[in-house]
Amino acid sequence: MERQVEQYKLRPFANMLDAGGSTTAAYNVPRNSPSWLTVIDGSGKIIYNASKGWYWSGGPNDKRLIHHTQIEKSLREFPDGILGLKEIPADMETAAHYYDLQQFGLLEVELRKAEAKSAPPASKAFAETVRARMAESRMSRRDQIAAFSATDPVQAYREAIAFTAAFPNAPERAAVNEMGQSLVKQPAVKREMEAEAVYQQMLVPELKKTTTLDRYVKNVQPLLEAYLRKFGTTQYGAGVKNACDAHRAAVSAGEK
Repeated sequence: MERQVEQYKLRPFANMLDAGGSTTAAYNVPRNSPSWLTVIDGSGKIIYNASKGWYWSGGPNDKRLIHHTQIEKSLREFPDGILGLKEIPADMETAAHYYDLQQFGLLEVELRKAEAKSAPPASKAFAETVRARMAESRMSRRDQIAAFSATDPVQAYREAIAFTAAFPNAPERAAVNEMGQSLVKQPAVKREMEAEAVYQQMLVPELKKTTTLDRYVKNVQPLLEAYLRKFGTTQYGAGVKNACDAHRAAVSAGEK
């Protein structure tokens, strides 16, 4: 991780080893990804989301890291950042860091410190702002999931699962969990979940052991072909094919 922080020039921005998986859930990071880069602009929109730092291949930003140019663009448009605050109290800098990472359990611990009688007024005001922003975001996501339920039940189910994982103690969790339980009964959603489960059971263990093209062709390719015969028409199946193709390209490049 330290090597990647240096390689993609990620200082002074928030970086972490997500051992508990809560940030992974909050940002819908694909399973088994060794690393992920996310940039959020001041309006809360994700403006960069990829497994590594990619470079511009032309234009005025030629050979520059794309996430750097996106960060610069956001800072110009939103100089006060995601929280919209010109200054963050010194004793709340850790809380702001956890907010960036969507580590709400750890964030809650820091906010409670600000609620203590001895906390400065600025820290208490910061805590109130963060709590209000979090509540607004949760309610917005709950409404979005409800809207997706009618137009894209598969996406709605994935969003519901991500929400309950990211906000285990939120007051909206029960309603979102109920949506998810209803959605998973739909045939299209059940098939997508089956496609994901079979991928994890059948292909992932072999992919983890495959570091050469020869092993890929001998062991992974037949499994992938069998998998695609059954799940190739699903959304998840299309993603699996792309992931396996990328793995094949990576092991092939490693032998050159």
